[in-house]
Amino acid sequence: MKKSMAMLMASLLAFGIGTSAFAAQAAPEAHTPSTNQDIAKMYRVPHELTVNLNNGQAKLDGQAKSLDKPILKEGRVYVPLRTLRATGAAKSVTWIPASKQVKMVMDSELRPPFQELIFQVGSDKVYSADGHAIQDVKIPQPFITSGVTYVPIRALTYLGISPETANQQVSLKWSNKVIEVLQPKWDTEKESTTFTVLYQKDLYTPQIMTPLDGGAWSGGNDGASIVQKDISLDGRIYNRMQFTLDLRPGPNPLMLTAVSVGDQYLTAFRKVADDSTTPVRIFEEGKNYIAFDKPATGYVRIPQGKAIEASGRILAKNDKFDQLTFSIQQYNEKAANSFDFFDEINQVKVPIKDLAFKGTLNIQDKGYYLITVYSPHYIPTTEHGPSSTSWAEFVVEVY
Repeated sequence: MKKSMAMLMASLLAFGIGTSAFAAQAAPEAHTPSTNQDIAKMYRVPHELTVNLNNGQAKLDGQAKSLDKPILKEGRVYVPLRTLRATGAAKSVTWIPASKQVKMVMDSELRPPFQELIFQVGSDKVYSADGHAIQDVKIPQPFITSGVTYVPIRALTYLGISPETANQQVSLKWSNKVIEVLQPKWDTEKESTTFTVLYQKDLYTPQIMTPLDGGAWSGGNDGASIVQKDISLDGRIYNRMQFTLDLRPGPNPLMLTAVSVGDQYLTAFRKVADDSTTPVRIFEEGKNYIAFDKPATGYVRIPQGKAIEASGRILAKNDKFDQLTFSIQQYNEKAANSFDFFDEINQVKVPIKDLAFKGTLNIQDKGYYLITVYSPHYIPTTEHGPSSTSWAEFVVEVY
């Protein structure tokens, strides 16, 4: 079973909700001239297409290219859509004969306002990928001539392209936003990990997100700091930002992201040499209510087929304290999407009786598991009645 796959990008939350660590291996020296802690670089790759309206001569990034030239019609400049595919700015251009529509899918690295748009010949509307007209958007009508579909160049702004026209020359500018991962995994035996990210100075600052239960992510760059500025590297100017994250035992997936740049996933792995030094993690809300007898530590290693005992005490009396819910979430390193790094495979209800609880958790397959302990439904809400919250968590490795 899976919980709601809501995506929570709460960039103002503290980094203390962290998740992971893999020991720092040195990144390639070519990428890190002054440190071996850079895990990634963020940068732009700019592109420009220029076309002369008189003679049709075109240049892409300074190199001559043979393309259909734009057309000047009623004082407006129109560009052939298939030109964008030839430049690589568009991933695909698909003609739909029945509706006289052209579907544009842009390269994802452009990070445009709309990655997919549909233009219709003879219509001043622009349609989203689901076929609905985009509200409050009108453009000069696309048209067909000599079998080629043309759209007004100002419509290209919705696709992440900046058009300009001057002195009978059309210029289209765009840039790919790249996150180059230098170190996708690292190990550590510490309870936290420190690393740096290089980012091109004119980009937004990077953020590190960590997964919460239920497929959500949380984080940002609170607590991070820029440790070096104006680094000249590969023809660009970078800043270097340093992050320090608390880690759970075992694997910790991380999301490196920035506004308008996209995201990449990393993994840090925290090795635990002495289980007794890692207590069950009690969240702030749970500190007033729960204490564990078993498991005695926050990192449990068990052979395949052995059950896990969960027992302890409830520290405050409440008539609504009827049961705890233990959510068993399996870590999937090869998850198809970010929601499934911790995928809930089971829930176990453990009753509360006489201010105590006792239950058994059974996990069949080898691997790493995050066990989140949810409270009884005792928190009042106006719309849905009492709700629960997470009180504690621990990690299980089945070998």
